[in-house]
Amino acid sequence: MGGGIGRIEMLNTTNILALVGGGKNPKFSLNKIIIWDDKKVKNNIIGELRFNTNILNIKIKMDRLIGVCQSKIYIFNLNTLETIDMFDTFDNINGIVGFSPGELISVLAFPYDSKGKVRIVNFNSLSQPPIIAAHESKIACLCVNRNGTLLATASDKGTLIRIFDVKDGKTLIALRRGSKNAEINCIIFDEFNKYVACSSDTGSIHIFSIVNTMKNNFNENYYEDQMEDEPKNQKSFLSGFNFFRKFSDSYFNSEWSFAKFKIQEHKSIITFLYNNKICVLSSDGKYYLASFDPKKSGDCQKIREFYLYDMYSQKNK
Repeated sequence: MGGGIGRIEMLNTTNILALVGGGKNPKFSLNKIIIWDDKKVKNNIIGELRFNTNILNIKIKMDRLIGVCQSKIYIFNLNTLETIDMFDTFDNINGIVGFSPGELISVLAFPYDSKGKVRIVNFNSLSQPPIIAAHESKIACLCVNRNGTLLATASDKGTLIRIFDVKDGKTLIALRRGSKNAEINCIIFDEFNKYVACSSDTGSIHIFSIVNTMKNNFNENYYEDQMEDEPKNQKSFLSGFNFFRKFSDSYFNSEWSFAKFKIQEHKSIITFLYNNKICVLSSDGKYYLASFDPKKSGDCQKIREFYLYDMYSQKNK
C-alpha cells in the first residue's frame, strides 16, 4: 500500500480495516474514512465516508464506526454507513476518545463542553452516566476498560491518572505518574482489570495495580485468592497521617506505580499480554516486549527489542 496512513483501526481480528490518510504523502484524503477489505486482491475499498474537516481519530467495533473531528464525534452504522448519532466535544485537536473494546458492551468517552470534563455514553443503557469533572486542566488522554465499567483519565499536566466508576462517576483511585509535568501518550487497562499502564514523553512506562480498588468497590470475588500475591502500589509514608487522608488526590496520598519500564523514544502505545507481559510500540517503529513480576515491585525485564521495519524487510528479501 503506497502513500502515508494517519490512522488504522481493525474490526476485531477480521480483514476489515478503517483507514485515514496521513504523513507527508497521504494515501487517502485527510477528511475521508476508507473501509478496506484486506482479503480482496483488487478493489479493496468497500466503502468511504467524507467529512467537512480532517479526521483525527477512528474507532471500529461490531456494527459501529466512530469518526473523531476537532469539535464533533460521529457514530455510524458500519453495515450501512448511515449516521446513528453525533456529539459536540470540547476543542479536541488530538482526537481524544475512549471506546470499550469488549464485544458486548459499548461505552464511549470523550472531552465534553469545557476544560477537564468528560462525557460518557453507554449505548447499552437508557440511563446515562453523569458528566465527570475529571481534571482542572484539559484532558490529554483517556481510556475505557474492556467491559465498560471503568474510565481512566489524565490531564495535560500528566502527573496524575484518575480512575472513575463509569456508572456513577465516582472517583475510585488516584494514580501518580510523577511529580513533574509530562505528556501522557497512552493509558491502558489489562483484560481482567487488575492493572493499569501509562506511557509518556519521558520514555517511562508505569504499571499500577488496581486489584484492591476493584475488590473494595465492586466486590469482585475472583480477586479473593490473588490478593496476597498481588503487588502493592507505592505510597508516601505521609499518607498514613490523618491530615493527608482527606486529600485523596494529594501528592502524599495518591498511589505510585509498582513497576516501570524505560525506552529511548518519547511517544509510545502499550498493550498488556498474558503471563504478566507488556508490549510497547514506539512512534519510531520499535517494538518492545517486557515482563513484570506480579509479586514484587521493580523494573520490568526486557525480553525483546527490534524495529518492525527491519523484520518486514527481512521477510520480503
